[in-house]
Amino acid sequence: MKVLVVLSRFPLPTDKGDKLRAWHHILGLAEEHQVFLFCLTNEKIQADDLEKVKAVCADVCVVRQSLPGIVIRMLFNVFGKLPFQVTYFTSRYSVSRLKKYTQQVKPDVLYCQLVRMAAHCKNLEVAHKVIDYQDAFSKGLERRLQHESFFKRLMIQMELKRLRAYETEVFDQFEKRFIISEQDAGLIDHPARKEMIILPNGVDVDFYKPEPAAKTIDLLFTGNMQYEPNVNCVSYLVKEVFPLLKEDFPHIQLVAAGKNPSSELSRLHSRNLQLTGWVKDLRKYYQQARLFVAPMQIGIGMQNKILEAMSMGMPVITSSLANNAIGAKHGKEIWIADTPAKVAEAISYLLNNTELAIRLGQNARELMLSRYSWAEQNKALNRFLEPADAIASENVQNK
Repeated sequence: MKVLVVLSRFPLPTDKGDKLRAWHHILGLAEEHQVFLFCLTNEKIQADDLEKVKAVCADVCVVRQSLPGIVIRMLFNVFGKLPFQVTYFTSRYSVSRLKKYTQQVKPDVLYCQLVRMAAHCKNLEVAHKVIDYQDAFSKGLERRLQHESFFKRLMIQMELKRLRAYETEVFDQFEKRFIISEQDAGLIDHPARKEMIILPNGVDVDFYKPEPAAKTIDLLFTGNMQYEPNVNCVSYLVKEVFPLLKEDFPHIQLVAAGKNPSSELSRLHSRNLQLTGWVKDLRKYYQQARLFVAPMQIGIGMQNKILEAMSMGMPVITSSLANNAIGAKHGKEIWIADTPAKVAEAISYLLNNTELAIRLGQNARELMLSRYSWAEQNKALNRFLEPADAIASENVQNK
């Protein structure tokens, strides 16, 4: 079967959640089908990354976007109706290029990642079209409102209204819709949201696996340090949690490992915080840290950082908000703490109870192996991607 994958970004390097999910889906689809990739980019693509993708896909079509074109579209859209993230990625040229590429490939199935690319796929003549919503992005915007400045709140409110309507509008343009969790599915404002297919993120359990190492880091947090939910979480730890640990752990250190630390994080100037910047291989940090702390206060979907830490056999402290999509058991596979006092209490308790922390990490690893490997998720993806008529035909033949 020919599968045309449509992305808003080139999938490598996997330094963003959508790119990580897209790349592993491409790898999984390529095991059973011919994969044709159409994607946009406004960044330079490294030759090694391009070759790696071409080695997996039957063909790759990359459309470059110009910054002036993006700016012009965004300005005109102030008086428009589309979400700004849709306008950002959608040009007449890119829509036309995808139409011609689709006519050339003649795919059996079109797989569109994220609603921001739905406008590209709207009028394409493909028998079977599916969309991966990934997360309920509108809810993520809503959760950011109380944490932003007045001007940013005005912009987010405008985008929130448009995006919420657009998530509903594109629903019926596709035969099947994937989403990362039941929690996120329930946040899509469409009467048929219960029909959405739950397709969680996975983790590379062979890459992220426990390795013995000296524990030289107290607390670890990882992720893109420009991403607002990550910035918010690190600020929350430094400003609201660390003061509660000052008496018992005056020299406690949090390493926030990830690219492009925001100016807000750089301005914290905390002796308890170390910002690493870009890290090629995060495993050495996972190996050296005693605890992984990610008590996310905003955001949606499934946190890849938590899956990776759990796969590495680390004890993880997080919030109910972040664990809802994972479904790990408090006190057995993860530790849930929803207030600064509870987070501080959890850090103190697990640092002082090494055996419990080790057991928590071991159980976390077992959960990743049994439910969250990319291999398992891609088996489900390939099964769900089969057109409904093909599945019906197969069931008749098997009777």
